[in-house]
Amino acid sequence: MSGFFKRLRTRDLWSYASGEGASSIAMNGVSNFGMLFYTQIMGMSPEMAGLALSIATVWDAVTDPLMGTISDRTVSRYGRRHPYMLVGGMVLAVSFLLLWMVPESFRGEKALFGYLLGINILMKTAFTVFVVPFTALGFEMCKRDEDRARLQGVRFCFNMIINILFGGLGWVLFFGDRVAADGSRIDGTKIHENFISMGWILAGSALLLIVLCVCFTYRFAEKGLVKEEDGTFSGHVKAFVHDLRDVYSDRLVWLVFIFFGLAQFAMMVVSQVQMFTYVEYMRFSDLEKTFVHTGGMVGFALGSLLLGSLVRRLDKKKTGYLAMIISSFGCLALLGIFTGKVMQPQAVPLFADAKGNPFHLSCVVFGLLQMLWWGGCGILVPTATSMIADLSMVKKLKTGEVTEGRYAAGFSFFTKAAAALGLFVTGYILKSVGYVSGAESQAVETVNKLALMTFIVGPILMFSSFFVLRKYPITHQVMDELREKYEADSGRIS
Repeated sequence: MSGFFKRLRTRDLWSYASGEGASSIAMNGVSNFGMLFYTQIMGMSPEMAGLALSIATVWDAVTDPLMGTISDRTVSRYGRRHPYMLVGGMVLAVSFLLLWMVPESFRGEKALFGYLLGINILMKTAFTVFVVPFTALGFEMCKRDEDRARLQGVRFCFNMIINILFGGLGWVLFFGDRVAADGSRIDGTKIHENFISMGWILAGSALLLIVLCVCFTYRFAEKGLVKEEDGTFSGHVKAFVHDLRDVYSDRLVWLVFIFFGLAQFAMMVVSQVQMFTYVEYMRFSDLEKTFVHTGGMVGFALGSLLLGSLVRRLDKKKTGYLAMIISSFGCLALLGIFTGKVMQPQAVPLFADAKGNPFHLSCVVFGLLQMLWWGGCGILVPTATSMIADLSMVKKLKTGEVTEGRYAAGFSFFTKAAAALGLFVTGYILKSVGYVSGAESQAVETVNKLALMTFIVGPILMFSSFFVLRKYPITHQVMDELREKYEADSGRIS
């Protein structure tokens, strides 16, 4: 086995994954709490908040192909990827903080919409500058298809570890309930100061992780170009057009894009609507929210961490099938148990927490089944990412071109487009079921419809993505044959 195809050490995988922690803080922070903050605290209508978040995500997606070309063709003493990772990551942390620190002058629907849209565009631009080179670096680090699965699995496992710490435990760390003067409970997500504290802590943590990632992975920086480039403006335009054509003319890339786009859309809708189901339908206490939300993250992390072993035994397509089955079963079981009235949302108190709030058996059942949904998603996300990394390596072995940036950008574009659509649709789902922003309580019919949407949307979209994934042809055998051909050709040249 040549040095080019050397297996990565485990510590290299975790060093790279530290950068995903910053991505997790920023993106999951918005996904977990953004809609709640702007509807419950700031009083925006859900459709306007969803629109602002989705427009910014579309902008983020559109800038990805340009960033891929820029990164692939950068000549720097610090490498093609690392300068962008550092600068983009720093701006990402600052803009994330500004998201929660809305000045007093921005009040009213239109002003809030403009502020949310502007800060999100800044944050999403910074995210593109960071994440496209970061993803491309991960592709470059891995020369073996098994390593591509291992690295992406560890990457997304760390994403969820950070999300568990700051998202799942966030209900306790940042959003603890309070007791009003009349003895009633005040939900922690309806207290403005809690979001401010969260913003400062998460922004600082994201900045630290970005610096660690840049330092730990610097030895993998590739500082040259594969071939001489035309440095004129016309040459840059031609390079950009070439890269777009190269990625989007690849039929296999489209298979992965569509398959994962459907799955990503499902995950985004479920992740947004489930928050309202926690609060309105299940009426979880802060401890119960922590248990359920953290359980989903643990499921995702475990699924991601198992990816390397699953792919080694099943290959990537069959691993994707397994992930869809696990996820769909979890949601459909929730549908049958809770909307089918097998168990009531606050059934069977087991014990009382420190504040006297009961912890219910129904919470345990909900949490375990939701773990299955997110466990399957934890397998699916890094599987799709490693598929794109495989296709990038196929192109590189055949042509010798630097392709990681453009393939990473193309995948990021479709991932974000699906996320934007999910955010946009979520706002209208909330509107369609009759959700009223800022209301102390929602109508019973509205609450029941929220639960139904949480449980049924995911399995429907997963079922659709199955028919796309089944056409994906790349296997261990295909990659081994390409690698052997490359080594044979390299031997003849030398």
